[in-house]
Amino acid sequence: MGEHDDSKDCKFRVEYYCDDKHDHKDKHKHEHKYEHKHKYEHKHKHEYKCDHDHKDKDKHKHDKDHCHSKPGHSCGVDNVRVFGSSTETTTFPKTIKVPVTLAELSVVVCVEADIQLEKPALEIIRAWKSVILEQCELVPTFNPYAAKLFGSGFIRKNLEYATADHVSGSAVCGDIRHISALIPFDFCVGITFPTSGPSLQLIPDFTSSGELGNKTGTAAQLNMGLFGNRQFYNEKPYCELVFSEFTELDIGQDLRKVKCNEHAFSHVREKIVLNLGLKVLQDQQVPLPVINPPKPPHYPCK
Repeated sequence: MGEHDDSKDCKFRVEYYCDDKHDHKDKHKHEHKYEHKHKYEHKHKHEYKCDHDHKDKDKHKHDKDHCHSKPGHSCGVDNVRVFGSSTETTTFPKTIKVPVTLAELSVVVCVEADIQLEKPALEIIRAWKSVILEQCELVPTFNPYAAKLFGSGFIRKNLEYATADHVSGSAVCGDIRHISALIPFDFCVGITFPTSGPSLQLIPDFTSSGELGNKTGTAAQLNMGLFGNRQFYNEKPYCELVFSEFTELDIGQDLRKVKCNEHAFSHVREKIVLNLGLKVLQDQQVPLPVINPPKPPHYPCK
């Protein structure tokens, strides 16, 4: 067995093994041919040791081939150039950004619903209702002075009723129970804005493209193009709920005779007419009025 040591930083160790099947002459020739610290046998075994500390070109090649193998595909941005912008200041008139009322309207919504009761009721004692407005979106139309208002929400109804649990000869006994139900509704109405006064301010975006002609002016350069786009960040209109009015008709269904002139019902059919008062607003820049200071009084000389 023989060893080979290199003087460079990367050291190699070579070991050779043989199963002693050669005769004496071949072995002698084999040893005589390679005299510089090598002992050879027929079966070879190579061991390589490297501390990854090559110098100059060898180190660069080692890192490239063995240590830092890059994937076949990469994605990135190269050759980025950043240009400065103008430092000139622009003066604006004195303004204030406040909510501007675009429209005030009342919307009539008709709703029908069935409310299932926990126990059969003898009569409805009291009912309270309120409105929960969940969505109110203003969508422009093809007319700049008109838009569509989409809205949706719930009517929260709290119903108190008397049950019929026990019936005697001259009375009906029971409990006072309640149920809180959420009845959904939605609507879509049109709004017309006045031509004078506050109006809806929505500036649309635009995208454009162009071509560059070739030197002869007979065709376009396919490897070049002119593109432009503008995105304007508008203030989104929103709604405020001003008031709500209800008129309704509650009809007991599935009547069951309890006593001679008394009937119990298991669910209620609701017919509601809802009137909503809404205000549509948008945050806009409003110029402040310019107030000239009063002139100082003039006192004539005597």
